[in-house]
Amino acid sequence: MAYEDLIKSIESAAEEKKQEVLRNADREVEAILREAETESSAIHAQYLEKAKRDLILENNRQKFLAKQEVKKRISSVRQKLIDDAFSRCKEKISGIRSDPSYPALYERLTREIIAALAGEDIVLHIDPADSGICMDVMKKTGIDCDIVQDITTIGGLSGTSADGKIRADNTLESRLERIRDTSTLEIISLILGGPDG
Repeated sequence: MAYEDLIKSIESAAEEKKQEVLRNADREVEAILREAETESSAIHAQYLEKAKRDLILENNRQKFLAKQEVKKRISSVRQKLIDDAFSRCKEKISGIRSDPSYPALYERLTREIIAALAGEDIVLHIDPADSGICMDVMKKTGIDCDIVQDITTIGGLSGTSADGKIRADNTLESRLERIRDTSTLEIISLILGGPDG
């Protein structure tokens, strides 16, 4: 009987040991699962945070691109308005030769060229349509210089030094371009109410 009690005692101890190992295993499994769940939640939170940052960045990028596109379109509209304004202006002044004030304007433009080329032997370059007015201005002012009818312009004239190294352009087209170059921001303000529209 002692042998059977010993076996029962061993079996009982083995059963207790087995139950203890199983309980420990269950606790370890639960701990591992809790840790995995915690890590999974942390990883999920990291991915979620990264996804939010990526969405914010993409949203900001799309807004920036949209603003750039709007600015580009506004700039295109501004440029078209400026081009149209100068085209209309050029059309309006294309008939200036028939205006009674043109001879006085021509004289002023001629005097500006003479002043710009002071000290040089001057060659005036004129449109053949202005030859009569130019001769009248030369007689009236007593200016003596060579006159060459070699340009086509809606009005005005240009001048060069005799050697051609110095040039003064006072055609209405060149003056219009100078106004365009120096007054674009002012024109935008007048047309659209400010440089940003």
